[in-house]
Amino acid sequence: MSRKQTFGLICCFLAAFIWGTSFTSQDKAAEVMQPFTFQTMRSALAVLALTLVIGVRDIAAAKRGIEPAETAPRKFLVFGGLLCGLALAAATGLQQMGITNNTGSPGKDAFVTSLYVVFFPLIGLLSGRRAALHVYAAVAVALAGLWLLCMGGSSISLGDMQLIACALLFACQMTLVERVAPRVDVLRLSRVQFMTVTVVSALLMVIFEQPTWAGVRAGWFHIVYAGVLSSAGAFTLQIVGQKHAPAVPACLVLSLESVVAVATGLVIQHMVPTTREWIGMAIIFAAIVAAQIPGRAKKAEEAPPAS
Repeated sequence: MSRKQTFGLICCFLAAFIWGTSFTSQDKAAEVMQPFTFQTMRSALAVLALTLVIGVRDIAAAKRGIEPAETAPRKFLVFGGLLCGLALAAATGLQQMGITNNTGSPGKDAFVTSLYVVFFPLIGLLSGRRAALHVYAAVAVALAGLWLLCMGGSSISLGDMQLIACALLFACQMTLVERVAPRVDVLRLSRVQFMTVTVVSALLMVIFEQPTWAGVRAGWFHIVYAGVLSSAGAFTLQIVGQKHAPAVPACLVLSLESVVAVATGLVIQHMVPTTREWIGMAIIFAAIVAAQIPGRAKKAEEAPPAS
């Protein structure tokens, strides 16, 4: 593995660690403000943080005479960032809605969200890339684990369904990032992405919610944590990681956010999963690992598009 690939996997791990710890913060934020209000605030803060970082970096680069490494025209950056942002807006919006409806279970929410790693190879079918048979078997196994994890009552809850949908949309966002990131500046791509999320979330906030400054003040720490670290930081690290690391290992490392989320919930909130939930999480994680086994899966990814 080259140094660039190793660097990419390190970025993916850092992103997974930050995302995993942010589930507890998002769970706490859901107690004091509505989903789209939280999304609007954190995304706007992410745009501000990224703008500051880009400004400092560009000034330093100009003094050293370094030219930008972009290989695509600006309209590609804008269009690609817009598509990534729309997918991310839908994914994070549904995620926060699911967390709001499942308040008090950040570890479980993280494991359901991590199903994006299983959905990721399935989306490749849309572009003519077939996955190996063991990937589809892993999907069936993951669904069995999901049933154990979510079916505490007689049916899957609304929050669980929203998180499953968000996992599918995160897989779409990751697919788009994989296509766009190699040709553009990662920081600018991340900024365009979060500008889109901010606009979409703000519109939905105005239409469906009644935001209050009291709620924003009560959740300011969670907004800052999710905006600066989880959004501006971790999602940019995701883009860098996917730009340099192979797709399969990158997705597997990113899915470790679920493990971090459970550990964080145990340490900070003293939330201990039930035996049924432990078994469900173990099955889902095993399916995620199995779906990312290299070899046949790699060959399948490299298969030519169907005509």
